[in-house]
Amino acid sequence: MMQTTVHLDFRYPTVDDAAWVAPMLSAAGRMGCEYSFTTTFMWRNFYQNQLAKVGDTLFIRAGEEDPLYLPPVGPDLAGGVRILLRYTAGQGRHLKLVGADPAMVERLEEAFPGCFTFSSQRGDFDYIYRTKDLAELPGSAYHAKRNHIAGFSRKFSWNFEPIDTHNVAEVEDMAREWCRQKGNCKDKGLRAENCAIREALRHRGVLSIRGGLIRAEGRVAAFTFGSPINDTVFDIHVEKALPDFPGAYAVINQAFASTLTQYPYLNRENDLNIEGLRKAKLSYHPAMLLEKYTCIQVR
Repeated sequence: MMQTTVHLDFRYPTVDDAAWVAPMLSAAGRMGCEYSFTTTFMWRNFYQNQLAKVGDTLFIRAGEEDPLYLPPVGPDLAGGVRILLRYTAGQGRHLKLVGADPAMVERLEEAFPGCFTFSSQRGDFDYIYRTKDLAELPGSAYHAKRNHIAGFSRKFSWNFEPIDTHNVAEVEDMAREWCRQKGNCKDKGLRAENCAIREALRHRGVLSIRGGLIRAEGRVAAFTFGSPINDTVFDIHVEKALPDFPGAYAVINQAFASTLTQYPYLNRENDLNIEGLRKAKLSYHPAMLLEKYTCIQVR
């Protein structure tokens, strides 16, 4: 199908790439968490995230042995996919795209009929919420959440603080403590997450990260942080609470959402098919589940 090969100079992102990658991702207007530069950067070592640029098109992939590619970001989706088809053909591989939303699938089917198979996994879908709903917790649907917060307030003396230079070290300490309580960080994924949290927080200014913590009885009981995908959607990258403080998740969720009302939507990412995580995310009544498809080249 593609007669000539093309060279793409993939490399690992540095924090300095935020200056040009983040605006390109924002301009694409996509809602998926993959389209946050912070996600690409903070998880680059664990997932082997790399990027390349040709003209006005950005390419992002994960993995080196059998890489997965995001749909190209630029003015011409089909043109970007043609470049990837030529690139992967030159390596003797078929192209595998991940994170394609239904509109992209439709465009790919139209531009490349019969070229791809499409599949989706429920655990990959992002949970998209109205920020106003999470900030205000209105009506009977959120009655239980309001009760959790009221119970926390009766039991603990607490306050919300933005994450800043004065408390970021305490946040890193709490992240390590949370990891220890989950099995002393023996799990490879938990160790990688802890490293990603630390690095993201240390570059929070360049990455446009905003975050907050709950201080209860003088201790950091919970924290969260995220960054904008675009002017409409803010992505929540991390949310942690210590089990010593029941109800802290509800408190940090509502308190942080209240600081983000300039963004109509919050992306709280996927549930990875984890039953407890799915139940928790559904209990906040998402405005939508963002479907994502894997597109595998078959010819």
